Amino acid sequence: MSKERFNERQSDVRESAARLAEAVAQPESDLIRDATIQRFEFTFEVVWKTLKLYLERQGHECGGPRPTIKKAFAENLIPTPEEADGGLRMIEDRNLTSHAYDEELACEIYGRIVRDHAPLLAAMARKIQTLQWD
Repeated sequence: MSKERFNERQSDVRESAARLAEAVAQPESDLIRDATIQRFEFTFEVVWKTLKLYLERQGHECGGPRPTIKKAFAENLIPTPEEADGGLRMIEDRNLTSHAYDEELACEIYGRIVRDHAPLLAAMARKIQTLQWD
């Protein structure tokens, strides 16, 4: 991957994190909850895949999202054990959102997105913006 393409990925991360922040700032409604969950799914995907690309460029094997989050923590791209645990919880919630729609589950996940996941994704997005593709 070229430096230009990595810069595009960084831009995708920045924009998706901003769109998620915009969604969580809205008063909750059915429409906002659904939009927030969708934006969370997309933001999580672009964040972990960008981390994976960067780590692979550094010579690490990552695989899927779980080993990528663990390797990002090991390489100090995710600075605390609590944030790494939060990253793993995001994987669980992301997997739950891709199955049949359940209103009660959607409400629970929405609450975690607003409270935990969106701030963590914003922090991860800020870290990704500092990465250099050498």
